[in-house]
Amino acid sequence: MNPRKLPAPLLGGLVLAPVGALSLAAWLQWEATPVGRDLGALLVALAGGSGVAALAFALDALRVRRAFGHLRSGGGALGHEAPERQRLREQRQHETVVQLRRQVELLSAIRDLALIANDDVCFERILERALSVLGGLLDAREIAIYLQEGAELVPVAWRRGEKNRVRGKKPLKVEPREAAEALDARRTVVSQSKGAGLRAATLLVADGAVMGALEVRLARAPRWAASDPQELTRQLESLAKHIALAIRKPTLYDRAVVDGLTRLYTKRHFKEQAAILMAQRARLGTPLSLIILDIDHFKSVNDTHGHVAGDLVLAEVARRLRKGIRAYDLAFRYGGEEMIVLAPDTPKADATALAERLRRSLRRTKVDAGETSLRVTASFGVAEYDPERHGDLSEFLEEADQHLYHAKRSGRDRVVADLLPTEAASEAPTEAEGFAPDAGPTVDAARAAQAALPTPPEAFRTRRSA
Repeated sequence: MNPRKLPAPLLGGLVLAPVGALSLAAWLQWEATPVGRDLGALLVALAGGSGVAALAFALDALRVRRAFGHLRSGGGALGHEAPERQRLREQRQHETVVQLRRQVELLSAIRDLALIANDDVCFERILERALSVLGGLLDAREIAIYLQEGAELVPVAWRRGEKNRVRGKKPLKVEPREAAEALDARRTVVSQSKGAGLRAATLLVADGAVMGALEVRLARAPRWAASDPQELTRQLESLAKHIALAIRKPTLYDRAVVDGLTRLYTKRHFKEQAAILMAQRARLGTPLSLIILDIDHFKSVNDTHGHVAGDLVLAEVARRLRKGIRAYDLAFRYGGEEMIVLAPDTPKADATALAERLRRSLRRTKVDAGETSLRVTASFGVAEYDPERHGDLSEFLEEADQHLYHAKRSGRDRVVADLLPTEAASEAPTEAEGFAPDAGPTVDAARAAQAALPTPPEAFRTRRSA
C-alpha cells in the first residue's frame, strides 16, 4: 500500500473517530444524569486513545513514506546508503588510508636516518645512505644536499634517478636554485611550473645553526600532498632536521679523530685503536700487523717548493693510502710525513705484500706543484705484534720503526719486514729521485748490503731526517 495514497474511508475514520467520541462525550456530560456522566468519561478516554493511535499510525506512515522515497532514489535495499553518499564516504576513507600510509612511510624514513646517524661516522657513507632513503620516499627526479661554505652553497651529494653521487676530488655539477632562495629567505621554498615540475628546498639546521640546504625536484606534485599543499613543506622540514643531525655527527667526530689535511685518523686515535687490537690479539690469537711509512725527501720538498707543495704531497699520499688499504684496515697520520696502517687479522707476510702494493702505487704518483711535477716515493717498515716480545705499544712500534730505518738507509723506496728489504735493489730509485721533477726513471747502481747496516740508534724516531 502506498502511504501517500491511503483510502479515503480510512483517513476519515482516523480523523472522525476521536472527534465523534469527544462530541458524544460532551452531549452526555450536558445530560445531568449519573449514567450520562459515566458514559461521557468513558467516551473521553476512548477519544484520547483513538487520537494517540491515529498519531502513531501517522508517524509510522511517514517513516514508511521516507523508506519508499529512498528506494525510488536508487538506495537499494532498506538500510543501505545511496550510491552518491556511499561514493563520498569511500573516497574519504581512501584519503584517510593514503594519509596514514604516508605517515608510516615518513616515520620509517626518519627512523632510517636516525639509524644512519647512530651507526656511521663516515661523512661520505652518511650522505649516500641519506640520498637512498630520500629517493625511496619522495620518488624525486633529483635530490641535492648542499653545505654552506662561507657565503656559498656547495653541493656535497646529488641523486639523479637511481644514481647517487657524493663529492670527491671532482666537484658536483649541480647549481643551487631553490636552495639559494631558501637560504636567502631563511624558510622553505616551493615552486611549480608546467615545464620544470615541482621544486622545493628547505634549510638544514642543527643546534640553531644553518648548515646548508636540501633541494628536491619532482615531476609533479605528489598525490598525498594534493589536498594539503603545506604537507610537502612539513615533511621536507622534518626530513631536513634529521639529515642535518646525521651530517653534524661526523663533522664533530672528524674534529676529534680525523686529521684535517690528510683525512687520516689522528695519532691519538691510533693509540686507542692499537690498544684495542693488541688486547684482541692477546686474547684471541688473531694476528695483528703494523705498517709504518715515511715519505722520502719530504724536507727538501718544503725547502725547495714551499709548504703548499708539501701539503699537496701529504694529501695525495694519504689519498693513495686510503684507496690502497682494505676495508678493515685503519690508516693514521702519526706525525709530520709519517703514516701508519694497522692491519688486523693479518700476518706479517700479508702485511708485507700490502705494503709493497702501496709502495708501487706511490711510486707511480705525480703531484702537480705548479711549474713542475713531483714524483713521490716512500719507505716502509712492517712488524707483527707478538705479546711475548712486545710488552706494550712502544715496543711494537719500535720494531716497525727499526725496519723503516733500514729501508731508509738502504736506499729508500722499499719495504723492510725483517733484516732484508722485500724489493730488489735494482728497482729502487736514487736518493735524489724521490721528489725530483719528472725527468724519467734513474737507477742507483750502488746499494749497501742490508747485513752491513748498523743497528739504528735508540733515539732515531726523534731525530730521523726526511
